[in-house]
Amino acid sequence: MDLVVVELTGAYAIVAGTGGDLLRPDDIVSGQRPVDDTGRAADRLRRPPDATGFLAQLLGLPALTAGTGAGLDWSPIESELGVTLPGDYKTFIDAYGAGVLDDHVHVCAPNAEHDSADLMYNNAYAQECLRPEFAGPEGPSGDWHLGDASRWSADRSDIPSWFQPGDNVILWGYTGHGDFLFWHVKPDIVPDEWPVVLKERGPCWERYGTGFSATLTGLLTGEIQSEYLSRLLGGPHTYGH
Repeated sequence: MDLVVVELTGAYAIVAGTGGDLLRPDDIVSGQRPVDDTGRAADRLRRPPDATGFLAQLLGLPALTAGTGAGLDWSPIESELGVTLPGDYKTFIDAYGAGVLDDHVHVCAPNAEHDSADLMYNNAYAQECLRPEFAGPEGPSGDWHLGDASRWSADRSDIPSWFQPGDNVILWGYTGHGDFLFWHVKPDIVPDEWPVVLKERGPCWERYGTGFSATLTGLLTGEIQSEYLSRLLGGPHTYGH
């Protein structure tokens, strides 16, 4: 047995080398962690404009006013994605554009000058990264919808229980550690109520139950505690390009 611990948390251990299968059952290498967001952060989900204004205030950005920002033509982007994007996200991007929050969370925008900030580029990359987890290492890759259950591995061991056939995820951001930040898109849920999910670079997910602005606001105020993000968002809070 020759092992090196790659990652260790209270929920799982990841090891590299030979003999790792002797130390843990297979179901520990992937997981999902719902986050308690039943307080004020969840309440703000019902008022996305309020959450967006408070988020801007926390980041020291100019106050949101009528006509703030140049505003994008969202129609081509939404047509390509096949959905209408949440209004709080569009309001934030129209006003402040793509940027980096607290030097760690990269918020993407359509038609960004660089691929590293472009919404469509990063969403396509993230979807391609997820397909082997949904279909299994020997499963099909290529351009297929993550909600197509006919492509999933038979045991769906790496697919979180809250993700159902027909669902999708759309990336709006990522972290300096390579974690992905998505909306969980459900056909029967309006865009302003899509919850945010975090897919860390390893096997685990966090699902917040709040939208774009309310999730970031909750993380910055400490109302939402993320095992992966909270320790890196301690302030002073900034948003830079």
